[in-house]
Amino acid sequence: MKSKELCIYLERLRSARNISQDEFTNGVVSLRQYRRYLNGESDLPFQVIDRLTSKIGVKTDNLLREFEIAKIEETQLINNLYNLAVNFEHTAFLEQSKNIPLDHIIEKANQLMYKHSIIMDNLYSNKISKIHAAEENSKLINYPKLLNQQIITSVEMLILSSLLDLLDNNQHTKILEKINDYINDSSIVISGANEKIFTFTLAKISKYFGMHDEYDKVIKFCDMGIERNFALKSYYLMDYFYYYNALGYYRKGDLENYSKMIVKCFNVLHFEGNDKKIEKFTKLIEEDFKIHFQDFVLNYYKNNSNNE
Repeated sequence: MKSKELCIYLERLRSARNISQDEFTNGVVSLRQYRRYLNGESDLPFQVIDRLTSKIGVKTDNLLREFEIAKIEETQLINNLYNLAVNFEHTAFLEQSKNIPLDHIIEKANQLMYKHSIIMDNLYSNKISKIHAAEENSKLINYPKLLNQQIITSVEMLILSSLLDLLDNNQHTKILEKINDYINDSSIVISGANEKIFTFTLAKISKYFGMHDEYDKVIKFCDMGIERNFALKSYYLMDYFYYYNALGYYRKGDLENYSKMIVKCFNVLHFEGNDKKIEKFTKLIEEDFKIHFQDFVLNYYKNNSNNE
């Protein structure tokens, strides 16, 4: 357990109970020393934890259980915030970010993800330029020095993948090599049990290769994402994987697999029942393939009814 993370969680509970720091630390530890714990300059002794928890009316063993639950919930919250940013939902992003003070975020990886989300929201709401966003994201992960590190986190890899959209093409090769290492050798990554970041990176790189007409790679990485989701019993980004796969097969002239991917994309969208996503993908698919999405699927089932 990381001492600084636990102290941040205690600080969050203290603030929620409207207890001043002076009152919270009185008779337990000096305020100056408490702030050292918060900054990660000193380890938080167990006896201090025990006495501080009594100040907020929580038993230490209960606190430790709640701490682990809080970290999981925090990761989900930060992931949701990131999704709002990259889906251009600026108003919802601002509303949710108000409830997440940076100094109350427990895990370092989540702090990094939060800062990255702010940068991307600022970019997509035209508050900053692509050049500025590239500079800020590079600072977050110490790019390009990061490329020479043997151990990287999943959040660092996510931010690195964002640079493919922000930096000049002459910097893409080394970034892609690092991402490829990440995808093919997960032992080099400390993931923080954040499965969605890995899946998002697969979708990101699939899109990238599609934009650069490398359709075999599109299919390869989409298939990896689909297989991974099946293993995790997850539908996260499945609509994108099927859509990108359909594009890959279509460009290669493989109309049989293209048709299957279109149908699977349709099925996933309607299984989830998100009207906004259905509208979005219907528009994309009908513009890209010059088809009527729903009619195409109905005709597919009619023509293949004997094979299903």
